[in-house]
Amino acid sequence: MAPGRILVVEDEENCVRALEYFLSQSGHQVAAAPRARAAIELAAQFRPDVLLTDLFLADEEGGAEVARTLLAEDPDLPVIVMSGLPEPEIHRRIAGLTVFRVCTKPIRLAQVAELIDQALATDCRRPGPGAPRRRPPSPGPRAGRNC
Repeated sequence: MAPGRILVVEDEENCVRALEYFLSQSGHQVAAAPRARAAIELAAQFRPDVLLTDLFLADEEGGAEVARTLLAEDPDLPVIVMSGLPEPEIHRRIAGLTVFRVCTKPIRLAQVAELIDQALATDCRRPGPGAPRRRPPSPGPRAGRNC
């Protein structure tokens, strides 16, 4: 899979460092923000191919607000939401958002890399050989499988 631009929104510094290092080593360009407003501002310049966001951030606005804002500007942006909450609670809190996957923490880095590769492969904004890729229809209940 061709490398992409990954926006990581996470307020736990150790998690951010691990994700930045691992994804960079995989060839991706990575930008990170610890707060919702900073992430939204950064996204305007960075133009991410994938949003990887924690649901809860240290500020009042969390990852759901980041996803909502970025999806309003780019409905095809693949969004991966992470949280330590049980999966049904995550889905309740992101109701109304179209996300690529929901992952419960802790998450293995290899799983994150696999999800990002899958998200990049379905991103219709990234041209591939031949016809442009089309985002597949939402897989329904499978969309929320744990990582």
